[in-house]
Parts: sequence; structure tokens; C-alpha cells
Amino acid sequence: MNPKLFLKWLVWRYQKSQLGTIGEFSNVSILADIRGDKKNIFLGDNVTICKYATLEVDLSKSDKSKIIIGDNTLISSFAILRTYGGTIQIGNSSFVNSFSVLYGHGDLIIGNGCLIAPQVTIVPVNYGLQDRDIPFRQQSPTLKGIIIEDDVWIGAGVTILDGCTIGKGSVIGAGAVVTKNVEPYSIVGGIPAKKIRMRE
Repeated sequence: MNPKLFLKWLVWRYQKSQLGTIGEFSNVSILADIRGDKKNIFLGDNVTICKYATLEVDLSKSDKSKIIIGDNTLISSFAILRTYGGTIQIGNSSFVNSFSVLYGHGDLIIGNGCLIAPQVTIVPVNYGLQDRDIPFRQQSPTLKGIIIEDDVWIGAGVTILDGCTIGKGSVIGAGAVVTKNVEPYSIVGGIPAKKIRMRE
């Protein structure tokens, strides 16, 4: 057997023993930062986790805290996925580009065929701010969650905030801050993001 292929197989076998599941032909770089409750990380077939990407599942007793990545999905170098007690679920044939940060506090669900450009931040939580006499971190947060439907293109530097649903086939222009739901097949941009037009 080719020594390089054998080494790759050996690493895959080790990762299979560490993770909840790792599908056939999946490749997790030995330089990826996989930490926390690794048994709650589930990778489909032909998934690629590039070097220096971070996948972190909280060491909590809750089965709710997990990362699920579908078939043929790629997580690029320096992307960060952190559950913070919730679930991050990414569908099939999606792509998360470098330096993007995806949190799972109130659950993040990303559909199939989604493109997430560099430096995107997705935050399904919001700190409370009603009482001026209580520090932000001690107030009850909102945990509405974020849903990104199939075939969505999220441009570079976009921020998506808690409680948003991004409709199927929509486009989020670079640098936009999404604070409310986005219609399917619409193109939005700006701060806060507003509809520019519908896709023809």
C-alpha cells in the first residue's frame, strides 16, 4: 500500500474512533482544531475540514450541543464553529469560507447548497439589555435561533443576528447586517439589510 494513503487511512480510523461519526471519504486535517465533546460531532460522506478550522462542542451534559455536517460540505481553513450549548447543523454540498464564525447558542440550521463567503458572522443569541443596573452578561439572553434555507449565497463580511430566517435561493450582499427575515429568492444588502430586488 502507498505509505501516504496508508497514513491517511490511519488518521481517518483514529478520527472515526474520536468523533460521533465520520463518513466515507471524509477528510479532517490533522491540523484542524477539534475540541470539546467530540462524540457530538457528526460528519457525513466526503466532508472536508481544512487545516486550522475549529469545531468545538461544549463539554456539557446536554445532547443538544452538537455539530452535524452533511455530505460533500467543506469547512475552510480558519473557519470557527462553536456550539455554546446549541446545535449547528449544515446540510449537503455547502461551503463555509475562511475566517467565518458560526455560533450555535439558540441553534443554527443551514440548508443544502449554501455558500458562505469569508468573514461571515452568524450569531443565534442576543444579550438582554432591559435593566441598566444589571451587566449584559447577567441578563437573560434571547435564543430564537437562525435558519438559512437551501441554496443561499451569503457575501463576504455579512453579519446575521438572532431570530432570522433566510429564505431559499436568496442573496445577502457583502457587508450586510441581517436583523430580520429575508424573503426567498430576494437580494438584500446594507445596514440594516433591506431588499434590493427579487431574483429574476
